Amino acid sequence: MRFIIRSLATMAIVGFAAIEVAQAGTGYVQTNLVSSTQGMAEVYDPQMLNPWGIAYNGNFGGPFWLANQYSSNSTVYSVNGTTSSGNLLTVGVNNLGGQTPPSSTPGAGFGPTGIVATGTPGVTVGSSDFLVGGTAGHPSFFIFANLDGSISAWGSGASAATIQTSVMNASFTGLAIGDVGTTPYIYAADQNGPNVDIFNGKWQMTGHFTDPNLPSGYTAFNVQNLGGTLFVTFVNPNNPVGGIVDEFTTSGQFIRTLISDTTGQHLDTPWGMTIAPTGWGQFGGDLLIGNNAVNGWINAYGLDGTYKGYIQLANGQPFAESELWGLSFGGGGTKDGSADVLYFTAGGPNQTSGLFGALSVPEPNSALLGAIGLGIGVAVSRWKKIRPAIARG
Repeated sequence: MRFIIRSLATMAIVGFAAIEVAQAGTGYVQTNLVSSTQGMAEVYDPQMLNPWGIAYNGNFGGPFWLANQYSSNSTVYSVNGTTSSGNLLTVGVNNLGGQTPPSSTPGAGFGPTGIVATGTPGVTVGSSDFLVGGTAGHPSFFIFANLDGSISAWGSGASAATIQTSVMNASFTGLAIGDVGTTPYIYAADQNGPNVDIFNGKWQMTGHFTDPNLPSGYTAFNVQNLGGTLFVTFVNPNNPVGGIVDEFTTSGQFIRTLISDTTGQHLDTPWGMTIAPTGWGQFGGDLLIGNNAVNGWINAYGLDGTYKGYIQLANGQPFAESELWGLSFGGGGTKDGSADVLYFTAGGPNQTSGLFGALSVPEPNSALLGAIGLGIGVAVSRWKKIRPAIARG
């Protein structure tokens, strides 16, 4: 009997040890794809300075386009999984440059910040919508929001993204695209006030919306269309701590305040937002929100607003990037990244450098599989020895 008890105890200990080894490898793996600092990533690109938004033409599997605020351009990268082929194209983004952005924004660049692709799946953009150069122009493929309150667009063959419209005294820090019925609109978050401005396919501002219960001093910082719902972050520009996340319909109707964290328990000037696919490790199916200020972490929330935790790397340390901006999962092609990899952008200290990277769920390594295999092998061996004794009673 003592032999049986010792054998069962050994089986339990080895089994728990294997589980602990497995749990130790549950962190995410960070890969730096492109950086403006030599030796920091797979690809060196000095033209990518303070990248904010991320977009790709999902209808055609095109590469990633980044909105680089500090360098006033967009750089384009083909990404297969967690490997980048380097800069395919650099497009200048024209802006007014005549309105001074807030003093908290360094550098000479007035944009761009947010970016959207007109070829976003689920959005109905007709042949006469968002034309570059007015009614006689050609279709735009990418649209940019600029810090000086202008909106620029780029079409095939153009040397630069050109200004299509502007709003006096605005400073756009986020951009989304969506449909109301089958009519497309773009939505620009204005950090100089509480509103998200709405523009139709003719570049006309048709209205704006905000949180009816927004605390004093909070302004709109970013807007993203996630699954047909507009998620908007609101921040206090005079205090980097805290943030609010609301949900709206694409017509601008307030749905609810999903997260109100004005004391900064988890959120610190939130900007990037995306929803993880269901199989994405610990936080599959959760809403991921990046802190632009303070710690540069990525927090995870249930779609009901319940806090789930923060992203940790495989070494057990929190993921943290200074001036963290865009968050986006890939499109699943050979140019627009893997659908189960989270891509991010960051501006680095003082928002004058740039990093484009990826976070992925780690594959089980040989050591992990060996540990689990050893545990199973020992357990099976012990069981073969004690099974006859158990059968005899």
